[in-house]
Amino acid sequence: MKLAAVLILLVVLLLPISAANSARLPSLTTIQKHMLVKADFIGGPRLAAIIYQESSACYQVHSDLDPLACGCGGTHAATASYVVGSEVACEFLNIDWDFSIRVANLYLAKCTELFGYIPALSCYNVGIPKAKTMTLKQLLNTDYLQTIEHRMSELRRLPKDTE
Repeated sequence: MKLAAVLILLVVLLLPISAANSARLPSLTTIQKHMLVKADFIGGPRLAAIIYQESSACYQVHSDLDPLACGCGGTHAATASYVVGSEVACEFLNIDWDFSIRVANLYLAKCTELFGYIPALSCYNVGIPKAKTMTLKQLLNTDYLQTIEHRMSELRRLPKDTE
């Protein structure tokens, strides 16, 4: 009887902790996990966090906030065309997720080349022309930079499983 009471007490005490942790971790489909692993493989945790932020890991490639954002990386067609070096249609970025992730990686690499590792995240969000008008302090203090750092933290806490 005492053992059962101890087990019930442990379950009751641990339940709020595990419920709180699961509430903070995103619930992802197998396809979303696959796209995040692909993004991480191609461009590392920063790219995976961007893909998660911009499209919920390719789950929502049509942005409600930015009608010009396309594909998994939320890039504009003009930006995609710039980094690829030829015309890229928004519709293509929306249907070819692998290509969309590679374009996002090229764009992040270009921002990194121009502004450095951390400010590149802000550049990714505001665009290269606007980033060129910003000071380093401004680039390091954007909400987007903090959001991506938060997304990277969330993704690091996800359990590693075999899906």
